Amino acid sequence: MELADNLPDIFDRLRAWAARSPERILLSEPTATARRSISYGEALAEARVMHRQLAEKHGLRKGGRVATLAPAGIDALILKLACLAGGFVHVALPPFAFGKGAMTEAARPLLEVAQPKLILAPSGHPAIGGMGAYSLRALVDACMEDTGDEIEDEVVAPGDWAAIFFTSGSTGAPKGVPITRAMISSNQAAIAAMWPFMTESPVLVDWLPWHHVFGGLDNVFKIIWNGGTMHVDAPPGPSSIEATMRLMEDVSPTMHIGVPLGLRLLLDHLERDEHAANAFTRRLRAVFFAGAGIDAELWQRLLNFRGTHGNFEILSGYGATEAASTICLSPAPLERPGELGHPLPGHRIALVETDGRTELRVDGPNLAPCYLIEGREVSLPLDEYGFYRTGDAALLGVRSDGLPVFAFDGRLAEDFKLSSGVKVRAGSLRAKLMTQCAPLAADIVVAGENREQLVALVFPTTVGDEGLTHELAARIGVWNKANGASSTRISRFALAPAPADRTRGELSDKGQIVQSRYLRNHADLFDALHAGGGYLPIEAA
Repeated sequence: MELADNLPDIFDRLRAWAARSPERILLSEPTATARRSISYGEALAEARVMHRQLAEKHGLRKGGRVATLAPAGIDALILKLACLAGGFVHVALPPFAFGKGAMTEAARPLLEVAQPKLILAPSGHPAIGGMGAYSLRALVDACMEDTGDEIEDEVVAPGDWAAIFFTSGSTGAPKGVPITRAMISSNQAAIAAMWPFMTESPVLVDWLPWHHVFGGLDNVFKIIWNGGTMHVDAPPGPSSIEATMRLMEDVSPTMHIGVPLGLRLLLDHLERDEHAANAFTRRLRAVFFAGAGIDAELWQRLLNFRGTHGNFEILSGYGATEAASTICLSPAPLERPGELGHPLPGHRIALVETDGRTELRVDGPNLAPCYLIEGREVSLPLDEYGFYRTGDAALLGVRSDGLPVFAFDGRLAEDFKLSSGVKVRAGSLRAKLMTQCAPLAADIVVAGENREQLVALVFPTTVGDEGLTHELAARIGVWNKANGASSTRISRFALAPAPADRTRGELSDKGQIVQSRYLRNHADLFDALHAGGGYLPIEAA
């Protein structure tokens, strides 16, 4: 399937929906007392006023960069749209590096990449006093008082940069990824072509952070492209789930998008509350997850829930910041966990032999023009045919209905060798151990590079369970009996003493533990395991 030529710009889509359905709610957000919302017509008008303020009061010109620390919400949306109107480059800064409001070692390389003309931060943020950031709320207030003449939308081209997002930096220094307007258009047009139900004005309750490409680019523009409505919500958790369920009942989402971590927390509640489950599925067309592998136990729970609460589709996909978020989407319905699906229309995927595995590589209009590193433009890692090397391994399989699909096979960068020279496929091993230990383990980190044996650190789903270590020892013992090779056998294990620390780069925005970063930060824990600490698996008879 090919994409049409001359795709509309995302701002053209906003203008079209504002003309066609000006009163339709584009986005709502929680406040201390109720929810606040903004319509398509209001959003367009306010974005144009902010465009004028940024140009006339802050000296922004086409191509100028505006960095933001603002969380998801209406003010952040208007800023994003104002940048589109003015041809400015919207830079989503990872907030964890700027919590102190000072030029720390974490903040400096990000700003060297961003090189912003202006930094905007929420009211009260320490960056306002410590780093010269300007209050986004003050900018919004100035826009409300603005009575100047209307400014024309900037003339833009498909190749113009619209945004810069940062990769997680899990394998090195943070890299900025420029997102062009053409990348946004090709991504959204391809998704709509592959999943036609997306064109039916989707309603989404969303908690994903906007400094990450999944939430702040793909989800936001998926709504605008298709004339839908987004309801910003708090991340799922024990303290917020009741409010989330009330919101679900009020708005009846047509699609749920998230990562397995959030899906697990949601099911924990829905399985116990029939009323909430019915409200969640009343108009639900699909549940989509991406960003992390779903384990067998969670997969079965989702299938069971669908069997008793509706006929929605279960969908998944695969992507990268370098591809404007999306590379593959599963054809409906998803048949098994681990499926990445088909390449987006207009894109090509190649599986290339790489050190005994097949690396997934992609070519198409979604690819970014370059990386930004230390203020320089650096080429993406392309092969001799122009395909982007993702660093992920994949396999090509065939579903029961005969459709070929790609399946994830781990990250090549996570692989390592034992002292014997035997290679360990760490990503694949972690996924299989997670299945073996489900639902006891939320995540597992495996270590053993240049060692004789493998050890594992288990992040339990619950704490304080006295029988947990014995059950895990038995589960790992069963695993070892069936997988006794040195590249798969776990010699010792321990429970993680604390959750992974997002501020130290140990947890990605998708809720995954970044294994390479965690291993560097906690080498002492793994040294202790290799020295005989922790627990021995109970070897099965």
